[in-house]
Parts: sequence; structure tokens; C-alpha cells
Amino acid sequence: MDNATVFIEKYKKLEAVVRSVYNLKEEESIAYYLKNRNEFKKYFDEIAYCQRLRNFLQHEIKIGGKFSVVPSDEMISFIDLLIDKIKDRPKCMDACVKFKDIYWCSYSSNVKLAIKAMRERGFTHVPILEGGRVAGVFDENSLFNYVADNELVDVDDKLRFKDIKQYLSLEDRELESFIFIKSSLYVEEIENIFQKNFTDKKRIGVAFVTNNGRPDEPLLGLITPWDILANNDY
Repeated sequence: MDNATVFIEKYKKLEAVVRSVYNLKEEESIAYYLKNRNEFKKYFDEIAYCQRLRNFLQHEIKIGGKFSVVPSDEMISFIDLLIDKIKDRPKCMDACVKFKDIYWCSYSSNVKLAIKAMRERGFTHVPILEGGRVAGVFDENSLFNYVADNELVDVDDKLRFKDIKQYLSLEDRELESFIFIKSSLYVEEIENIFQKNFTDKKRIGVAFVTNNGRPDEPLLGLITPWDILANNDY
């Protein structure tokens, strides 16, 4: 089987996979769709080129029973790469910080020690857990609001998170919000959620991963917009 025939068959397989995974209709162009998805934009030129070649091979008359243009092995490999990337899309559990690596506190934990750990280890958010479930979040805004409301210049060495519980709420945050996502969600889906909220001028600080995306479930991991941006493979 020559490369032109192999290429056409591979492209048909790509079309079937894209339509199945992303629920595209028959009249919708898979190339146009892929080129406009964030995770495939870096392949924009290659996808467009393959689309043009596929159209040429499908609609132009053969000369002497043979195709006038023969795709390279690299083009065929590229189609395989797209198929593999779509079929083996990473899920949020692949990209998130796993529970065993999360720095978290309870309401009885010492606030000052947590602040020190955040500064030394570069953490921006600390989940407050009760029974393995997320009950609140401590971040720089929590500290700022507490200090400002109480007109303090220092944090007491004995201060516990239970003492500032009102500043740890998951809801009604002025500068950011927190969401819960299910562990089976694909990375591309959470990326779209982050992007949509950013476009709407809403900032998601952390997405907490639980089994079914409910806040009353044990925490499995957490993922931030920076986790997505920092890894070009997702």
C-alpha cells in the first residue's frame, strides 16, 4: 500500500476519532476544530497542511492510476501523533498535585508556622481540611483581611486557624474563587474552565479534585492555572 493510500486511511481514522471524542457533526471540519483548540494550536500549520493534502488526494484525478502527490512518512506519523494525543488525553489526576504532596492544615494548626512554611516552600494556598475534606482555604488575602480588620502589625504565636475561621471561607472571596472538579475530568476541560473564567474577569485560585467533584468528598489533589501553564505536555 503506497503512502497516499495509507495517509487517506489514517486521515479517515483521525476524522472518526475526533467526531467521536468531541461530538462533531459530519458537516463540521475536524481540521478547523483541532486548529482552534488550545492543546493543538502549536500544530496549526501542520494540521492545515494535512487538510489541504487530504482534500487534494481525495478530489483530484489520478494519473495512470497513481496519485500525483505522495505524502511523506513524517506526515503519516503526524496523523498518528494526533490520534494518540486525542485518544490518550491526560486527566486532571495526571496533572494535579496529589494529596500526599499537598501541604494542608486543620483548624487546630498554628497560623504562624503555616505562614513560615508557605514562604519557605513557595505555596500560595493552604487547604484547611476536616476529615480529609476541604473546609476552607488560607492564602495571603485571608491573612491581609484578618490583619486589616483587627488593626494588627504581627500575628500572635498562638493563633490557630479556628480563630480566623471567617477568613477561610470557600465562598464570597473578592479576588478569586475555588471550585471542585471530578477526578475523571480531562486536563483540556479544566484548561477551558480556567480560560473562560479569565475571559470573564474571574480568577480561579485552586481547583480541588475529588472523586465526583463534590466538596463533601475527600480531597484527592489540587490543580491551579499555573500547573497547566507550567507543563507544555498538557
